[in-house]
Amino acid sequence: MKRIILIVVAAMTLAACNNSKPNHTHAAHTAKEDEETSAATDKTKADAVVDTTAKAVVTETAAKTKTDAAVAKDRSLDEVYSAYFELKDALARDNGQTAQQAAKKMQAAVAKIDVAKLETATAAAWKQYQRKLAFDTEHIAGIDENGHQREHFVTLSKNMYALLKVVKPEAPVYYQHCPMYNEGKGAHWLSKQKAIDNPYLGKSMPTCGSTVETIQ
Repeated sequence: MKRIILIVVAAMTLAACNNSKPNHTHAAHTAKEDEETSAATDKTKADAVVDTTAKAVVTETAAKTKTDAAVAKDRSLDEVYSAYFELKDALARDNGQTAQQAAKKMQAAVAKIDVAKLETATAAAWKQYQRKLAFDTEHIAGIDENGHQREHFVTLSKNMYALLKVVKPEAPVYYQHCPMYNEGKGAHWLSKQKAIDNPYLGKSMPTCGSTVETIQ
């Protein structure tokens, strides 16, 4: 009887030990590996999102910096543009001496442009038109008689228009036409104002003409 009891107790103890043994089965090990792999994958995805976002910010910043630099270089032609508009206004007032002074200012502005500091497209256009602009401004600067000044202003305006089509102005510029100048042959000019203020006919017909294009 004691032997039977001992066998029963031993069997119960063995069963209890088996139930309390840690779960080291292949299935449990695999589940743990899957859980760890999933966590690692999620972390990798999160890191990738952060990395992509960071790269996008860097790229956007670099692009903005490059654009700002290009705009700053293009603005170096502003003195040339400004002097041209002063010359146009002086001719519209029939003021030869003021036109002469404005031409001298434009001549100086043209001469001091450093091509090396210009953006590539701007530099190419400037090399093409610099001498032409210098030629007409030199002639206008050398006289104070409106008739001859206006003859050179025709070609000066033609070349300024071509330059502005490449190197866009900071504010809109209006390309305008006078149909009556030079015995009806007509001529163009550039203006910061849309309202007509004719530099070819001056005070005799200040509003003669029309805007044919807006450059911006």
